[in-house]
Amino acid sequence: MTSLSLPAAELIAQTLGCIVYGIYLVTLGIAGRLLLTTESGKLKRRSEMNWIILVVSIVLFVNGTLNLVVATITVVQAFVVHTDPSGVELFFRHGSGWQTVVKSFNVPFQSLVGDGILIYRCWFLWNKSWTIIALPLLIWLANMACFIRLLYLITQASQGLIISSTIQPWGRAYWSMTICISITATSLIVGRIWMVERQNRKFRASGLDTVSTHQPRSTLSHAMRNIIESGMIYTVVSIFTLVTYTMQSTWHYPVSGLEMHSVGITFNLILIRRSHPSRSPQDGASAVSVPLQFTQTQADDGNPATVAGNRDGNFRFSHLNKYTTDFAHAEAP
Repeated sequence: MTSLSLPAAELIAQTLGCIVYGIYLVTLGIAGRLLLTTESGKLKRRSEMNWIILVVSIVLFVNGTLNLVVATITVVQAFVVHTDPSGVELFFRHGSGWQTVVKSFNVPFQSLVGDGILIYRCWFLWNKSWTIIALPLLIWLANMACFIRLLYLITQASQGLIISSTIQPWGRAYWSMTICISITATSLIVGRIWMVERQNRKFRASGLDTVSTHQPRSTLSHAMRNIIESGMIYTVVSIFTLVTYTMQSTWHYPVSGLEMHSVGITFNLILIRRSHPSRSPQDGASAVSVPLQFTQTQADDGNPATVAGNRDGNFRFSHLNKYTTDFAHAEAP
């Protein structure tokens, strides 16, 4: 891969960052409306809001905006204030400059927040089981320690790139663990949804479920596809980030700009698509999305069973949940 000059890489990164940030703002506006208002357009009561998801949305927005602002200041200072062409290269190579430190904080922190909410979603969907999320949680904690060490090394660098050989091992470790978390947590979430859907299919095949027999695609199937597609976007961008970082290529700067805002975009897309599920041909234009719930019941053999149904009382059975949960909340990233 042919490397760009550092000033060219920074310019391309800033351009791509502005474009992707614009896409992110559009998705944020739609997701924000869904988080804050009811279907009738009225503001939700405080008790109706999902505060965890709302706080994460704010954190991602503030961190992403800060990154764009600092990147803009850096480009202006490099190309306007430092008029000497050779000074531009030296300016960008100043590792411990506050702009470099802030930007080096923004991108990994954004990924840490995205991975954290992914693990939370997994924990929630698996009946708040700490055993299930033990591996991704341990990797996430190790990744946080790696992030702190990486940031410290950057603050100590008087001259050099953030992809220099001194910082390389920690950067490679960080992005490798980020990819592992994404794949592991997403697989656990999809596996959980697939288990419930398999039980639902068996129940529908028995002929007892007269409500959903004619539905070609259930709410769970749509949720599973939504999680897989969103996870693929984030994972693929993270892989490109790792590859360019490992190759010590200046293409890492533009790619990290994509990584920065891909976290927020995938986060918002899941919220949006959760509220606008695919409609089957039989449903027609007037189809209504019914939030799915898992409710604990008592099976015939005396063991706890789970009823997966809608709010109108139409149920499908499985033996997978011990608690009453709202699947719509579990689907939030």
